[in-house]
Amino acid sequence: MNLKEIELRLKEIKEELRNENADVEALKKETDELIEKRNNLLENEETRKALLDNIANQNFGVTVRSFEEDEETRKVYETEEYRSAFLKNLLGLPLEEAEERAFVHTTENTGQVIPKELQNKIYSLMEESHPILKDVNVLQTGTVISIVKHVSINAGDAKNVKEGEANEDEKNTFVNVALTGEDISKHVDFSYRLGKLSIPAFEEYLVKEIGDRIGSQWAKNIVAQIKKDLHTDNKLKAKVSGSLELGDVLKALAELKSVGRTYIYSTNKAFYGAIANMKDADRKISFIPDYQNAIVGQLLGIGIKQEDALAEDEILILDPGQYTENVVQPLLIERDKNIKTHVHTIAGIVISGGTMTNDKAGALITIGSAA
Repeated sequence: MNLKEIELRLKEIKEELRNENADVEALKKETDELIEKRNNLLENEETRKALLDNIANQNFGVTVRSFEEDEETRKVYETEEYRSAFLKNLLGLPLEEAEERAFVHTTENTGQVIPKELQNKIYSLMEESHPILKDVNVLQTGTVISIVKHVSINAGDAKNVKEGEANEDEKNTFVNVALTGEDISKHVDFSYRLGKLSIPAFEEYLVKEIGDRIGSQWAKNIVAQIKKDLHTDNKLKAKVSGSLELGDVLKALAELKSVGRTYIYSTNKAFYGAIANMKDADRKISFIPDYQNAIVGQLLGIGIKQEDALAEDEILILDPGQYTENVVQPLLIERDKNIKTHVHTIAGIVISGGTMTNDKAGALITIGSAA
């Protein structure tokens, strides 16, 4: 019985009790049971509303480049003096007076914040190499958070009903997912001689060695989590191993539910070896090369992006807005040196982790290899 039916029955019992011949004992027992059921339904409804409010209050619009600092400090670490001081400090070189002032002012307030220009270069390299990093929702919280994840509607979903007939009360399954993050670290060692690099050359070296490798592992972590979270029905294999047919793509698209803007992610091999090489009669209609807007083509109107974090025989169709990544520790770069071996060590670290908020918002096609 739903809430309305219980309340209607309680009114009927009230009228029955006015009759002197009523079975009071039986009606009392029924009333107690109905009141208990009513209280349980109300409690479940309160829980449901609280969970939905929690989801609605989640901030999914924060980007990976958000940093908390006061306006004065932000202006300082965007200056050329601070950028130069930061890089010189990593190399162990003496600072000029203006650089010293900028460096001390900023580090006293926020620690050794990575200069804005260096941040942009590193993150741009990450996003160019791995577009999935740019596409997913990234929360720059700086702490562990818990996200309420809707798993299923067990009862009470929308349906056709007869006139005057009540729909069932909705019952949902929710789970709390703690986004604690994984440590993604990369360090480089170089001799004191290499430490004599010019500042521009050192910055380029740093962006490439730290940013490229951390970005690669970060994207792999996100792809691995997506594969783990996807619904079983959304993990498909190509009909003919080693080749891709339009029917494989249509079957995967049919498994998507409640999605918005979607993209197809594939490796270079999967793109040129499978997508662009489909043998379907209508391939020319379904596949269109497009070397603009950060995509390499369109399949059935869906943009295709090259993502090397996938396996070579995999194609991922995804609404990236339904994956949330929580950055517990933004990119941090530190320096140490070993006076015994005369080696500098520079290490970068990011702590981050995420989850799919809708396990039907993506589909994975494994092409396999030809026999």
